[in-house]
Amino acid sequence: MFLRMFLTFLTLLVLAMATIAVRAGRITRVRVLDETELRLEAQAAALQPYLATQPARDALQDEVRALFGRTGTRVTVIDADGVVQADSHQDPRVMDNHNLRPEVVQARAAGSGRNFRYSDTLRVEMMYDAVLLDPASPHGVVVRCALPLHRVQDEVRAVYREIAFAFLLIGLAGTGVTYLLSRWMTQPLREIQAVAQAITRGDLGQKASVWATGEVGDVGRAINRMADELAARLASLTAATSQLEAVIGSMQDAVVAVDGHGRVLHHNESSVALLDIRVDPTGLRVWEAIRLPGLQDAVGKVLRERTTVRILREVGPRAVSVIVCPISASDGAVLVAHDVTEDRRYDSLRREFVANVSHELRTPISVIQGFVETLKDGAWKDEQRAPEFLDAVHRHARRLAAIVEDLLQLSRLESAGQLVKPSWIDAGPFLDRIRDEFEPLAERKQQNFSVDLDPEIEEFRADPDLLERAVGNLVDNAIKYTPDGGEVHVTVRSTRSGVAIEVADTGIGIPESDCTRVFERFYRVDKSRSREMGGTGLGLAIVKHIMQLHGGNVSVQSQVGSGSTFTVSLPRGIRPAEPAADSAGSPPTT
Repeated sequence: MFLRMFLTFLTLLVLAMATIAVRAGRITRVRVLDETELRLEAQAAALQPYLATQPARDALQDEVRALFGRTGTRVTVIDADGVVQADSHQDPRVMDNHNLRPEVVQARAAGSGRNFRYSDTLRVEMMYDAVLLDPASPHGVVVRCALPLHRVQDEVRAVYREIAFAFLLIGLAGTGVTYLLSRWMTQPLREIQAVAQAITRGDLGQKASVWATGEVGDVGRAINRMADELAARLASLTAATSQLEAVIGSMQDAVVAVDGHGRVLHHNESSVALLDIRVDPTGLRVWEAIRLPGLQDAVGKVLRERTTVRILREVGPRAVSVIVCPISASDGAVLVAHDVTEDRRYDSLRREFVANVSHELRTPISVIQGFVETLKDGAWKDEQRAPEFLDAVHRHARRLAAIVEDLLQLSRLESAGQLVKPSWIDAGPFLDRIRDEFEPLAERKQQNFSVDLDPEIEEFRADPDLLERAVGNLVDNAIKYTPDGGEVHVTVRSTRSGVAIEVADTGIGIPESDCTRVFERFYRVDKSRSREMGGTGLGLAIVKHIMQLHGGNVSVQSQVGSGSTFTVSLPRGIRPAEPAADSAGSPPTT
């Protein structure tokens, strides 16, 4: 801007000075010629008194030569007939008639005449100025003065040099003034330009000076307002972008954004593991970075038709559902993938659960229906068989009620319908209740049933009803699956994270391959033996869910033929026992 303005002002200055110089030169040349003409006329007028005496030709010639012979001016006296009477530089007798000279003709017509032409006599360019001494007579004497033109031109050039020197000084001064004026006028614009460039680089803290008035000041203030608004919007956009990136980055689902050509623009960390991305996908075609069959066709269809496509593929051991949908604000698309392995497993478990429930319920219902139909057909009259049929109906009805009750209990636990109500449980009385409830069952099978309490534990925190149900299920199973004369042992001990309750037996044991599945609903290691003992197949599943509600867990260690040890672990919430005043007590054993 400065250079353009400076060159513009300088060009205008040069044009103005050139115009003035040309005009001044012309005026000066005319003025020099006019002054020369006046000087020549004055010289011609100097002869008029002498010519009035009508001197002889030779005397006149001598006078003219004496007066003007040594000057640069040539003076010629021409009579009315055009005959040269005297000449300061030539012999008048050899000169031809001068009445046809243009300046003489003009002088006789107008009193004076001027002409520029080449002199054959002197062989130089001359300026001729003729004056009629007696204007009243058209045939009077004409005095012509001539001056070599180079002398006139020398005078004009001298004046031109003065003018050129003066204009040079004015030009230099004008150039300096123009430079300073241009810088002064463009200084606000340069500041505005610097601020605009800083804004383009992202530095929105720069501000333009607004000391200038008029349009430039308005532009500076507008730039400052724009910078403030951009800073506010950028801060808001940055905050929103950070929040969005934080949300997308923390998502468990994989998110991959692509442009209109299918190249990856953005991806979150979850996509690397979930979609098995081996390299940085940014800038690559999405189907080059993610090896999913059908992904290229899906992305191409979304980009062409602006529709949503869903595909389900296997990625290693996982099942992944990928949804490809267009981005409304651009011509790109976004891929959202989530792991549906657990969903598919739960769906499989649901179908298996429905099948197991149907199977478990069908057996007692079928038995009850069969015996009832038999009784209706007249068997109730058989005094010997009727009681057996009724006992079978009653036994299977109780089994059906137990299954329904366990299903309802498991449903309440899984849906959090039954809330945990923790409280401090006295360890001793808790074990006493377990012993009182199950010791008679163990005695029927001549089993050795005992409980041990860690002396460091006096109380622990849990829901008493739920915990008693869980431990009761484990003890009941231990007694059922331990042969006559075996042992069942319940232990409460402290751990680093809380308290552990172990139920160990010397029963038939569980195969190692089944240890991880015994807590599934309706899973039985020996189905026929379990049904014979009245089990519903839901006891261990109930134990697992009770412990999950407490934030704990249940585990099993077993060996076929050597027995099993089930352990339920409760986190924290232990109140240590105070040592006895007289002596350290020993764990109560029964």
